[in-house]
Amino acid sequence: MAEETPWIPPGSHAIRDFAHARRLAWEARPDERWFRHWEPFDTMVAPELWLNAVTERTPWGVHVAAEPWTAGEGLEPIERAVVGFAQVPTPLRRGAMRVGEPFLTKVAFLEAPPPPCVKVGDKVWDEHVTTFAASPSEAASAFPPRLRDLLRQRGFRGHLEMRPGGFIVHHEGWPATPDSYDRTLRMLHEIATTIRKA
Repeated sequence: MAEETPWIPPGSHAIRDFAHARRLAWEARPDERWFRHWEPFDTMVAPELWLNAVTERTPWGVHVAAEPWTAGEGLEPIERAVVGFAQVPTPLRRGAMRVGEPFLTKVAFLEAPPPPCVKVGDKVWDEHVTTFAASPSEAASAFPPRLRDLLRQRGFRGHLEMRPGGFIVHHEGWPATPDSYDRTLRMLHEIATTIRKA
């Protein structure tokens, strides 16, 4: 009896072709354990599945872009997106930020409440960004001026969660397409480079 092929969402082969053209690893149904160790997220919902993982190894760490599937297997979610993960030596502090109300925003906190909402002392940032951290100084360390400037210059909207040894980023409005995977991997590089220099 033939083994049943695991379900993958429409568009997966385009992601596979993008990864292969860039000589990056692609997994249609990646190991869920790797993604679950990043949870719970401070500002984002945890999806039902992680799909179409594209992995890039850099001199400074591992970058992974993947699709969070927020509906059950075979069902269509409200929106499709890409989330980027970076396992890197920096940052050293924990903090989370959100600009806007992307659909991945967590509204119920079943595991644990988020860290307190704080201000970092940057007037422009504090007016436009919702920041969570154990303290204002922790937030300012997690999001140093160079990183705040980068996000401001890029017109960032979405989620960014910093923690010791890595970070997670979701940019609002980037659907699960090869272009969004490319932009997410580039954003991981930019953030990682910026926090290394901070």
